[in-house]
Amino acid sequence: MPNLAPDTPERAPMRSVVSDVVADCLADIDSITDQFLLDVQEIEGYAGSTVDGQDLRDTAVASLELLLRLVGELPLPERLTGVSNALGHRRARQGVPLESLLKAVRMDFRLLWVAMLEKVPAASLPDFTKDAVRVWGAVEFHTIRVHAGYLDELASMAQAKEQQRAFLLSRLLTSDGKDPQLLGQAARALGVDPESQFIVAVAADHAQQAFRERAMAAGVGQHLHEREGALILILEDLPARAGKEPAGTRPWLDQQGCFLAPPARSLAEVPLMLRIALQAVEAVTADASGRQTIRETWGHVAAAQMGEFGPVLAQTVLGPLAAISDHERERLIETLQSYFSSGSVSDAAKELYCHRNTVLNRLARFEQLTGYSPNRPVDAAAVLAALSCQAPVGEPG
Repeated sequence: MPNLAPDTPERAPMRSVVSDVVADCLADIDSITDQFLLDVQEIEGYAGSTVDGQDLRDTAVASLELLLRLVGELPLPERLTGVSNALGHRRARQGVPLESLLKAVRMDFRLLWVAMLEKVPAASLPDFTKDAVRVWGAVEFHTIRVHAGYLDELASMAQAKEQQRAFLLSRLLTSDGKDPQLLGQAARALGVDPESQFIVAVAADHAQQAFRERAMAAGVGQHLHEREGALILILEDLPARAGKEPAGTRPWLDQQGCFLAPPARSLAEVPLMLRIALQAVEAVTADASGRQTIRETWGHVAAAQMGEFGPVLAQTVLGPLAAISDHERERLIETLQSYFSSGSVSDAAKELYCHRNTVLNRLARFEQLTGYSPNRPVDAAAVLAALSCQAPVGEPG
């Protein structure tokens, strides 16, 4: 094959049957192109595509001239050196399937061979047929570069699409979810129904790698997003809409160190649920088992939101426990937390390996010291909030 550099001098070839036939075909290139245009319409992916007739003709003329010059070992003008690669890029942007494009390009072999045979003198036909490999080699040379250009364009388009997707997602997540235009753009970019229900989960720092691996294994890795160090899952809850198991109850999520927000009832609620998740995920520590929800983490978030009120509340409710020994204080708080967790004296006794009367006595002792009854809902709420404000992040609250 000749060097495609436009400034590379070409050795003038000796006149041959091939040279004469190529010259005749170049003179007749418009009629050869007409036949190509008829044949290409039969290829699925071209008929009804966005490639218009003039585009097809222009690229066909350039491609056929390139191939004829390669076969005849003629000099290549600069305008033809990038034809193959440019054709691949162009058809990728136009949405022509790769299989259809390559079929059309390889069709050039048959088209050129038939056209050339018609111009070969009968006496020269045996010698000419030996040069079929030159025609095939030229077509393969062209095909390889068309293919490479197509794949390069696909990669560029995918990168641009991902950048646009990330940009729109970032805008959505920092919005109030009330801009209908943004919601529509984000839904199209993400390929979701904006009226669907969505699952929003954020992985704890220590569990990000495992969370990513489980998401990939579950086939939802494409729904992971990284934002300011947080690993976020935003998943359209299609099974819930189909009357099947909701995505939020999938077993792989239960095994992860993450915070699972309440279901977002539409794409518009996703930003709110993400803000909730980012506030609560700090309470998901390595000691926590599996995913955490508002039920388990509300105390941490409430304590963080209370500001100066929190420590005052803790001191008001729990301050009187300073009068007893550290051992008794720890035992009373342990009993309170176990009782609040189940709401059952018997269950607390089983968890603490003691008699139920022991649990009752400790609860009564706490009420005697503080004046707050664990059995009275309004008092219990205050005690729980005080425990959350007092306990280090991650401890039950």
